[in-house]
Amino acid sequence: MTQTVDLTTDRFRGRRRWFGPLVTASLLAVAGAALSFGAVSVPGDQVLGVLAREFGMTAFAEPTQQAQAVVWGIRMPRLLLGFVVGASLAGVGGVLQGLLRNEMADPHLLGIGPGAAIGASIGSAVGGIPGAISGGVVAGVVTAFAIRRLASRASIDPTRIILSGVALGAALSAWVGFVVFAADRATVPPIEFWLLGSLTGSTWRALGTTTVFVVASGIVLLSSARTLDVLGLGESSARHLGMDVDLVRTVLLVSSGVAVGATVGAVGVVAFVGLLVPYFARKVAGPRHRHLLPASAAGGALFVAASDLASRLVIEPIEIPVGLVTAAVGGPLFLWLLTRRRDA
Repeated sequence: MTQTVDLTTDRFRGRRRWFGPLVTASLLAVAGAALSFGAVSVPGDQVLGVLAREFGMTAFAEPTQQAQAVVWGIRMPRLLLGFVVGASLAGVGGVLQGLLRNEMADPHLLGIGPGAAIGASIGSAVGGIPGAISGGVVAGVVTAFAIRRLASRASIDPTRIILSGVALGAALSAWVGFVVFAADRATVPPIEFWLLGSLTGSTWRALGTTTVFVVASGIVLLSSARTLDVLGLGESSARHLGMDVDLVRTVLLVSSGVAVGATVGAVGVVAFVGLLVPYFARKVAGPRHRHLLPASAAGGALFVAASDLASRLVIEPIEIPVGLVTAAVGGPLFLWLLTRRRDA
């Protein structure tokens, strides 16, 4: 079922009024829990003391050294990186679904994530975290160009493009395994990191480098909202209105490759975020992308941070990959969408 965008009505205004406050409150609640709970519990007053100290305030009690190290040195960069990764993946998912006019479009189902993982794993062997993120960006862009070639063939249905991406992603995932097992295990993270994703070991350096790429590409993607609305009317209508559809595809796919590549280089593949979150954000914010993309980004930040919190607490003290949590939710949704499409 191809997406269409209704530009004449706005039936979602009331839903958007409560969505913002609800997501904000949820983000604050998840942030508080993520900074407090884990293998080492930190009382709420100690968490506030750490945050106050870092921002130059003395409103709360002086935190202990352990609380300072755990909250600011370990959990804060992990929390913020989860926000960045979730916002990036969900925002890209919303863009790809609009670009292909298909609600099953997802950066990892299309193969961009596994492709980026190949470059990231090679880059990590050469240059550590910066090398992994840079390698992920390059490989993500290359994979996006491969999807661009598929999308340029008018005879191929968008659903077939997605299924082709699934096959491409499976093949690329196998190559990630070859790279990991051939590399030095002391410098390259294990294969489960790349294919299942993990925020363990997040650092301020990884957060800063990833954020630069995500913000740069995000500016391009968010500015495309009106363009995606026009594309939702159909490619022929967009061309009649003077749009260079081929150029739009190229710019948006390359920007998506940059954003996804940066997140994969930092935390590995976190699947189904770009499928699950935009699908539900569309039910709340509506089909207009100027509302849908910010809603998707906010929802993605919440989803990944909450999933990471669950990955730490479900079988504590053992941490499971965050990608397992997101896949456990997103996988059934993907199967449901496939079944729904077949019945349509």
